[in-house]
Amino acid sequence: MKKPLGYIAFEGRSQIDGRPVVVIINKITSASKNEKTGDLVQSFIIRADIDPVTAQANGQDISICGQCEHRPSLARESGAAPCYVNTGKSVFQVYKAYKRGRYAKADRETIAQALAGKRLRLGTYGDPAAAPVELWQQLTKYTAAHVGYSHQWQNPRFDFDQWRALVMASADTQDQAALANLHGMRVFRVTTANDKQAGEISCPASAEGGRRTTCASCLLCGGTSKAARDIVIRDHARGHNRRFIPITTA
Repeated sequence: MKKPLGYIAFEGRSQIDGRPVVVIINKITSASKNEKTGDLVQSFIIRADIDPVTAQANGQDISICGQCEHRPSLARESGAAPCYVNTGKSVFQVYKAYKRGRYAKADRETIAQALAGKRLRLGTYGDPAAAPVELWQQLTKYTAAHVGYSHQWQNPRFDFDQWRALVMASADTQDQAALANLHGMRVFRVTTANDKQAGEISCPASAEGGRRTTCASCLLCGGTSKAARDIVIRDHARGHNRRFIPITTA
């Protein structure tokens, strides 16, 4: 076997719908080439039995994204911004490598030790809450920091006490953000308007934030493990220029 590209951290049933999913940890020893995020260890939550392009096309990505309104099959119906992740590129390559046996199986403590002192992104693709919360608690045990986002906080079964220190509550409206705050969650809100609220700051890695840092350097999106304000970012998914509402003056 060639040198493993990373680790299989979980193979089992989706916490969302019970279908088979896998959590892959990669980019542990090599830097990510993503200019916005910078050098974060990546994690992918994908269907274990269906390639991500097919799963996204036929709606079977519900297993790893739940009822997130940005799932392409839902966004096509509602007109919401589609997910910005291009599953035909890195996500599909991760899936193919998984099927070729390029990721090593290891217990959680071994993987946690490999992540010691590193910065981990929970859910480069897929919602972290599709996997057990205990998995992420163990994997972040020795990390220097982590970032993560979840739309599943609106699921009645979501355990706020367990998740709030791990992830930001992904919100698409001010009302959603306010509700997540009531549950003790910090919020990452996507907007199509210039409507930054008190208690929010623009994402420092975004265009409107001046791209003055990367996610790997900022690390504010670590849930309540960070004592910081909520984050707001302009929609940057495909077609965002058609949805963005500019400021007008009289």
